[in-house]
Amino acid sequence: MSLGSRVERLPRTPVADAGQHPELVGRARQLREITALLGHGSADSRDLLLSGEPGVGKSALLGEVARVMSAAGARVLSAGGVRFESELAYAGLHQLLLPLNGRIERLEDTHRRVLRSALGYGGDPVPEGLHVSHAVLFLLRQAATERPVFIVVDDLGCFDGASSAVLDFVARRPSGSRIGLLAACRSGAETFLDRAGFTEYELPPLDRDAAVKLLGARFPGLTGPARDHVLAQAQGNPLALVELPAALGGPHRDAPADLHDVLPLSPRLRSRHASRVAGLPAEARRLLLLLALDDTGDPGVLRAGLRAGSDDPKALTALSAVESDRLITFDDTNRRFVFRHPLMRAAVVEASTLTERCQAHRTLAEIRAQAPERRAWHLGRATLVPDERVAALLEEAGHRAARRGDATAAVATFTRAAELSPRPADRGRRLTRAAYLAADATGELRAASELLDRARCADPDLTGSLTAATRVLFLLNGGDGDIDMAHRLLVEAIETGRHGYDAGDEALIETLHMLRLVCWSAGRDALWKPFHAALDRLKPAAPPLLSACAMSWRDPAGTGSVDRHDMAPVCLDRLTEPRDVSWDAVRRGRRGGHVRRHIDALMHLCLQDFPAGRWEEAETLATEGLTICEERQYPFFSWYFEYHQALLAAVRGQFEESRSTADRITEWAVPRGVLAAAAFADHARILAELGAGDHECAYRHAVAISPAGRLAPHAPYALWVCMDLVEAAVHTRRTAEAEAHVQAMREAGVAALSPRLALLAAGSAALVAPDDGAVRCFEQALALPGAQEWLFDLARIRLAYGERLRRMRFVTEARAQLEAAAEVFERLGARPWADRATGELRATRRSRTGAKHGSVTLTGQEQEIATLAATGLTNKQIGERLHLSPRTVGSHLYQLFPKLGIASRAGLRGALASLPGGNTF
Repeated sequence: MSLGSRVERLPRTPVADAGQHPELVGRARQLREITALLGHGSADSRDLLLSGEPGVGKSALLGEVARVMSAAGARVLSAGGVRFESELAYAGLHQLLLPLNGRIERLEDTHRRVLRSALGYGGDPVPEGLHVSHAVLFLLRQAATERPVFIVVDDLGCFDGASSAVLDFVARRPSGSRIGLLAACRSGAETFLDRAGFTEYELPPLDRDAAVKLLGARFPGLTGPARDHVLAQAQGNPLALVELPAALGGPHRDAPADLHDVLPLSPRLRSRHASRVAGLPAEARRLLLLLALDDTGDPGVLRAGLRAGSDDPKALTALSAVESDRLITFDDTNRRFVFRHPLMRAAVVEASTLTERCQAHRTLAEIRAQAPERRAWHLGRATLVPDERVAALLEEAGHRAARRGDATAAVATFTRAAELSPRPADRGRRLTRAAYLAADATGELRAASELLDRARCADPDLTGSLTAATRVLFLLNGGDGDIDMAHRLLVEAIETGRHGYDAGDEALIETLHMLRLVCWSAGRDALWKPFHAALDRLKPAAPPLLSACAMSWRDPAGTGSVDRHDMAPVCLDRLTEPRDVSWDAVRRGRRGGHVRRHIDALMHLCLQDFPAGRWEEAETLATEGLTICEERQYPFFSWYFEYHQALLAAVRGQFEESRSTADRITEWAVPRGVLAAAAFADHARILAELGAGDHECAYRHAVAISPAGRLAPHAPYALWVCMDLVEAAVHTRRTAEAEAHVQAMREAGVAALSPRLALLAAGSAALVAPDDGAVRCFEQALALPGAQEWLFDLARIRLAYGERLRRMRFVTEARAQLEAAAEVFERLGARPWADRATGELRATRRSRTGAKHGSVTLTGQEQEIATLAATGLTNKQIGERLHLSPRTVGSHLYQLFPKLGIASRAGLRGALASLPGGNTF
């Protein structure tokens, strides 16, 4: 059996087991590809050269491939290049053939003498290389007669020339020799091997997901900003990922404050990379340091650096030598200089002195005079003593970074501004801003707490609304989430603050936004009074965004205003561009951007996806949101994503799962006063009960959100369940309540708020319309512009329309609506509604001829009542489903039993099954 055939039969388990080795996280695909290349095609295809940058994981992958080959039955011969042995002839061959020493002694005399001499076992002169190559090939072929031979060579660039020549000869062996060869070397490294005879496989860095997984496995306690900084600097290099965090001290691991510069190297990385920089000419090191600290690769930095430096004509020559030595390269596509290895930038910084770094930062501050944030940061790193001018520039740069969404940079910048602040009050204020951003935007509560403690130490008299807002974030995310306490802290800070209700006071406005979130979460009118009072006192006027938010939450239906920026918008369905904006925030969040904006964007997308029928995407995003809340210390917002999971479970017929998730939300929310979350849980319960056919229970949950005939203020989510409430009321024969709710929607102008709410309002009106006006009302609802975008809501209206048409004996028209509804429900996976639509379709077929039992004919309604009763539904539930009173249902059953020859419900199933074309259950 050839090596190729053995590889083809490799079990999948060894590849999957690669995930057990931390260095091989994310390498399953490469392992499969390499084993496939080694095992398929011609003999030449079984010789593979694995290349990649230092630390990318070549050695670990080589070891795993060797293990896989050994498990497949091959004899593995391995060796690694050693730099100090690269001048020693046949040193590599000595390693490689060590397991075959016994077989060498059994060779015929000529080959034995040649190999013993080459390997230094005898006193004979070293033979010619060709003789050695022939002897080695002969030896390997003999060994391969017993089982395939697989040669693995690591660090080929350090393999001695004589051994490389032998490998080159073996690689050109005739096909069918059952010998395979896999060698690894650094990308671009010179070797003695003729690459033309090899298939070359470039091992790429890990992708971000694999890098995150590896980092999480090795350093689970690493804070988010520190993790993101390591990921950015390592650029997927496995060695860097496992070594960089080891070099981080406590401040780096626990706080986002000092992560704006290059991370330090571990001793292992320092010895591997920094030595290449230390031997460079001083001018070359100076220019490389500018590139490293600037981190944009802008050629203009080098040009300006040359002007700012000496007139040494050797500078450019030295820089060219650096590029030739593969420390940097020029990317022609992006017109930027790039460090060849992700850690070379850190090595350049590591090899510099404090004085050299300060001077480089000053030079870069001059070069970046037109880029305020970069100029301020470089000035901040070049300044070693308190300086208010530089601190003020850094503070402004921090505000810019925060507005841009780069929370980690903003925290670091505010922290550095505080460190350079001569006055304690300024230092405390800037540290408070850093603490607030750390808690709000990155979720790093421990780091935020430490920053707030430092702020109090700097200014013991420190008070203010932003301090209270930060404490509220601690309370909501790190404490017990008590809404009433959070409300008291914010209101007291606002009412006793020295801000003078200045609308330009950024800290005050941010605190008011925080108070708005707390009031909304509370779901109680009384808590909004201080918020609106503060808003009315703002001078000269409240900012437009805050004012619009306040109006939309106070009376969303009455004001007709919608806040696209809020955590839970009234009706995002009326908007188009926010979906793109939200996806952009998600993508930036996945790359380590503003965590709160990432969470908010996921909330917006889930809210849009559910009514639009993008349920699989909603499920994926809800899971992502829960993971972020757990990993980044935002437990307060977890309920929102659980709510979406409960919704999806409800519409898919997973009623118990939906109810238990809703109960879990309520059990968390009610003790903490987060009644909005409890209302959201009721929304999930409504859909679960509607799907299960329990309209009475659905009605109770609907009126818990908003009473029939009234749209609750400060509860925009009440608009989402308006048609649910009407449907449940109609099915429970609460006609007056249903009509009152439709009238309240009409008077509030709900239909004008958004296309989806227009559809829900029109559908609600059709549900309560009398038979002589029902067709017109349903047709108006279906004809609304944009109605096709809301798949689930539209299908529900079609189902109700088909049910009404069937009761009105318009069977053909009913079938058209029911078939359209059933098709959508099936496509969405809305099992309970699909079953209901299918049952109605069956009833339309029965209503044409009735069902006969012997000489007895059942009407269509009798047949439907019997079928529902056979499934175990009570008279009340059947009546709710068919718009009949329980007494009418009982009367029909009383007349049915004698017709079918049975005495009780227990006989219904068998009796119906015995009918021609009878039901199966």
